[in-house]
Amino acid sequence: MLESRRLRQFLTVYELGSIGQASEKLLLTQPALSKSVRLLEDSLGVKLFERTTLGVVPTVFGKALAMHAKAIEAQVRHAEAQIASLQGNTQGQVSVGIGPSMATALMPLATLRIQERQLGIELSVVEGLVDELIPALRRGEIDLAIGGWPKVADPAFLTEVLAQDRVQVFARAAHPLAGRAIEVTELLDHPWALPPSSQRWRQKFDEFFFAQGLSAPKPAVVSNSAMYLKALMQKGDYLSFLPAQLAAEADLLVPIDVFPSEITIDISLTYKNRTLSNPACLEVAEILRDVAIEVTSPREPALTRAA
Repeated sequence: MLESRRLRQFLTVYELGSIGQASEKLLLTQPALSKSVRLLEDSLGVKLFERTTLGVVPTVFGKALAMHAKAIEAQVRHAEAQIASLQGNTQGQVSVGIGPSMATALMPLATLRIQERQLGIELSVVEGLVDELIPALRRGEIDLAIGGWPKVADPAFLTEVLAQDRVQVFARAAHPLAGRAIEVTELLDHPWALPPSSQRWRQKFDEFFFAQGLSAPKPAVVSNSAMYLKALMQKGDYLSFLPAQLAAEADLLVPIDVFPSEITIDISLTYKNRTLSNPACLEVAEILRDVAIEVTSPREPALTRAA
């Protein structure tokens, strides 16, 4: 029988990669925590961690157990929230994953709104790409995910479009192409700094050049960090293709007026069906909808279930 207390201790070691750091966080002695992990390994009949001079590294068994343990924690969190709702309050923990898009502008405003309403919701926010956030949502590590992606092809998920964000070519104000009319072919003569091909706006970038009968420029730099891309463009003569709201947060970046203005990406809110039973999650989702309407002029949110 797996004890919830022991699973929590195991997860803390897994997340921190150190018995010492985990024992400090859990307010346990290192020998006591080591014994707890060893008893868990004995009960399962497998080794969960490899001990090294730098800490502990999960084995394939440890990684598998961590995935299920996180899902169990998420289920407990939802159960606690539902019980709180039946008692007449919306208190609970909500974990939100945001992609590098307009979501980075929506989430701070939503956080302030949650605080203003004194809802008693403990909010956790992580940033990542779609190929990181959707698996995390599936594992129960986060409750809601917001970013620039289309409907998730999984019947266990619901997706609604909160807004649309325009995507454009951006560069620093001192870039040779800035401030003048240019031909599309001129874009091929300059270095590009782009997100990975898994990002929706990168796909729009490739589609645009294909429609012009051209091959998309090969990027000089690929990064999943929007912060890094913006900083790089401010320092050097790189071009990038970014959501307008994301680029607007960076000083010294200007649009290069060559792409048609109708190139847009959907900013979607995605969550599991079971999230509908968590009143704290529903409250956060409703606040995100309100904030999206205030920040943009989105089309009507349409709830869609994956086929």
